[in-house]
Amino acid sequence: MEPARLGTHAVEVPRLVILWSRPTHLTREEADAWIEAAVPALTAAPEVDGSRITEVKPAAPAHPADWHWMLELDVADDAAAGRSLHHGPIADWVGDLRLLGMRPTVLLVGRPDTPGAAA
Repeated sequence: MEPARLGTHAVEVPRLVILWSRPTHLTREEADAWIEAAVPALTAAPEVDGSRITEVKPAAPAHPADWHWMLELDVADDAAAGRSLHHGPIADWVGDLRLLGMRPTVLLVGRPDTPGAAA
């Protein structure tokens, strides 16, 4: 799967970051095709403002990567991110990743904390 840039990224926007590995019982092509088919439904969720999918590679042989792919979803706010992980297409997809043995990890990357910045 080719890394895709489906939107632009603004640093001020909170992001859901989903990392996962390829399952051993699917070929790379099967797993990548399934991911490519699922991403449009995730980006159509009302709380998602943009997305990027990127292949994750080890930085060096001494530092192996635990995941193979990363999806960043720009969300309206932290509350929208939380809601999307409990109900709807994003929650369902993360559940499917677990069922397929893809070991998803979901992170919320918020607005940067900078000294003197207004909250």
